[in-house]
Amino acid sequence: MRVRDFSRPTTLNPDRLFGQVAQKLAVAIISGTVKAGDLLPNEDDLRSEISVSRTAYREAVKFLTGKGLIEARPKSGTRVAPRENWNLLDPDVLSWHFEADPNEKFIRELFELRRFVEPNAARLAAQRRTPADLVRIEAGYRGMIDNPPYDDATIRADLAFHEAIFVAAQNSTLQCLASVVTATIQWSLLLKSVDDREFFIASLVDHERVLDAIIRRDGDLAAARMAGLVSDSLNTTLTFLTSSTALSATKIA
Repeated sequence: MRVRDFSRPTTLNPDRLFGQVAQKLAVAIISGTVKAGDLLPNEDDLRSEISVSRTAYREAVKFLTGKGLIEARPKSGTRVAPRENWNLLDPDVLSWHFEADPNEKFIRELFELRRFVEPNAARLAAQRRTPADLVRIEAGYRGMIDNPPYDDATIRADLAFHEAIFVAAQNSTLQCLASVVTATIQWSLLLKSVDDREFFIASLVDHERVLDAIIRRDGDLAAARMAGLVSDSLNTTLTFLTSSTALSATKIA
């Protein structure tokens, strides 16, 4: 299943041969087509699907090693690394998950981390936000209400709203976790459709309540409302995931 990826650009260029090879290998690993401990497919194995050069393959292997997805062992070759070794919060690794079918366990784990992080970011944002920060947060919210549900512009505005809150928190280490929020929002959008107006409108209300608390500079209220927004988002995401899984099973049957 594919979803439009609105993540911020990474160092990987999908237009380069090396980028295509890296993405192909990464998706095979993340989807479980190639499992932990398995030998990595070589360039000959990939040539039936994409054009592969030895140089591009070596670059891709080096790149994925840096992400923790693969490891080279003496006398045993280059193999897929255990999942616990993967850099799961790396923007590239998060983005590659969009190429595989939704995984409920991983979605829950992302939302759990988001539940720890984002309410506290909202609390700090309410306490520390500058006039310029408030303009950016409000612009994100306005972009959500001024555009059609799940339109590209609406999605970008939604992401901008959350990213602006992290910036307003004025904590550079906390801001590094903004990619988790981007990933969970996009996972949610992957499972929804333009007809789901009820959930979209409920989400707008949640965002407006967070914005109101930040405007008031009420940190505790902003944290509580953001926690509610994240919980609501998780519940609707799991609802759509269950429906999507059931529909897929019915089609297969």
